[in-house]
Amino acid sequence: MSDSVLAAADAPSLPLDQFPDQGAATLRGLLPPDPCSILRDAINEHRPMRKEIFYQSREEFEKFGRWERYSPGATDHNFLLTDACDTSFIEDSPAFVAALGKLAGDNYSIMKKAIIRSTPHFTLPDWILEYVQELGRPNLNPFVRDEFQDVQYFFYTDYHQDKTRQKSNFVTVYVYLDTVEANYSSLRILLESHKLGMTHYPHSLRRAYGDSALWYYNNSDGDHVKCPEFVVTGEAGDVSCFHDLTLHGTVRNNSDNPRISLRYLVAPEDESVDCLVNQANAQVRGPQFVDGVRLDVAPDGAFREMGASIFIQE
Repeated sequence: MSDSVLAAADAPSLPLDQFPDQGAATLRGLLPPDPCSILRDAINEHRPMRKEIFYQSREEFEKFGRWERYSPGATDHNFLLTDACDTSFIEDSPAFVAALGKLAGDNYSIMKKAIIRSTPHFTLPDWILEYVQELGRPNLNPFVRDEFQDVQYFFYTDYHQDKTRQKSNFVTVYVYLDTVEANYSSLRILLESHKLGMTHYPHSLRRAYGDSALWYYNNSDGDHVKCPEFVVTGEAGDVSCFHDLTLHGTVRNNSDNPRISLRYLVAPEDESVDCLVNQANAQVRGPQFVDGVRLDVAPDGAFREMGASIFIQE
């Protein structure tokens, strides 16, 4: 293993004040672990991982499934918004409020929050495993029965950006509810990648020959940046965040236990607020928006096979 992989995996944090330059930050131990574990158990009890939540055949999916409106909503069909999930210990936490205030200003808003479940291969029907093996961003929710789509399920996800709308300006905030090791579908972030602005997916990425934790990233204008890969390992209660243009992804979950995290999309009041997100925007030298950002999605919403950069080896 290269020195930079060790450094990324073992680093205690990415300091919050480096967010504008790095495009990401980690806050170890920001939240108490016990309430995180209690919430995780409640989610696991009400939304357990089992094969029965998925359509059991391609034929069944084609009859009952759909390629649109399959993710948890911002205000409805979202299990995290139900009485079974008490997130007040997060959103009312002085430490959490202070961190979000630095990121997005005191009058920040939470655009959306949802449960993210990392799905091990043993929970997936064989036809889905075969279907997604050459997909770069296999969001599993299209293959999940409607009543269980109030949680977001991923098998893995290639390096991508979260921004999809022209006027969006936000930071993604992840809360770990588990102990997460490197091979436990840990979040992986390409530092400083936000500086190139928005680019089409699949993104133009090449892993460095001499250092597997360094990526070369370029846009269509020939601008490029060298991005260290930061592997976000951690414990329940650890929080990480990244700019909406920062490339990030996860590898497959090689454990026998589906990871559960919470994802918050947090926005500043406007672009004039002096906060870390807007300071990061000032370092973006590429476009803030491009049309047709996802080339891996067909006009009907179906996924196109394009492979995944995140699995490129040395």
